[in-house]
Amino acid sequence: MSFTISTLTLEAFLLVLVRVACFTSIAPIFGHNSLNARMKISIAFFVSLILYQVVDVSLPEYTNVLGYTTLVLEEALVGLLLGFVAGLSMKALAIAGEFIDREIGFSMATTFDPNQGMVTITGELYDKIVCLVIMISNLHYYILSAAAQSFELVPVGRIVLSPDVIYTSLIQFIVQMFMIGFRIAMPVFLGATMLNVILGVLAKSSPQMNMFAIGMQLKVFVGLFLLAVCIMFVPNIANYIMERMRDMIQTILGGL
Repeated sequence: MSFTISTLTLEAFLLVLVRVACFTSIAPIFGHNSLNARMKISIAFFVSLILYQVVDVSLPEYTNVLGYTTLVLEEALVGLLLGFVAGLSMKALAIAGEFIDREIGFSMATTFDPNQGMVTITGELYDKIVCLVIMISNLHYYILSAAAQSFELVPVGRIVLSPDVIYTSLIQFIVQMFMIGFRIAMPVFLGATMLNVILGVLAKSSPQMNMFAIGMQLKVFVGLFLLAVCIMFVPNIANYIMERMRDMIQTILGGL
């Protein structure tokens, strides 16, 4: 029994593998630094093997090694760009955590995340809960479907870059991430603002009371209470972030 693979088949598969590997290496869930290199390589290999069976991969003409190297670099660029956009959508949680911790007095307390470095406590909490919701609800399949869709919209070796479209889309998406992060932190922000107004009125009416000491404790209590209430909205947050991620990936693919 002999098993042979043609050179063209191997070259086409390697191009698919390069795009998928670059995408999954920095995409949310699959590109987390808590996963070791073997796990990431295995995920990329088996996903590429499945996609190669269902995606029409037709190699463009090239004459030498330099031509094939150009194709590999193009596929790596597409994968890294899509993975960067997908990972950027999760930064809204870190932005929301920064806003919340600044309001309730937790901004000085940070924790280490292997994927993002030093992050705030609330940002880490939101990130872990949203990741769990994504895994439980199978929303991570949407991330893999983005890789499959990229081969339909941008076939292998058929990349035509539009820098203006990509640049404009990235700027708009970054602005949207700040807006999403602020909307997530809005309940705590409003609660802290109302508490500051109340403490200001009490400080004027009763100057002998130490409102600073009372206010610090009340901010922590009110902030934790509002966080506990807002936890029920985490599935909606995860779904909204995945929708924005999908829209942004489609926009970026339109510029390739």
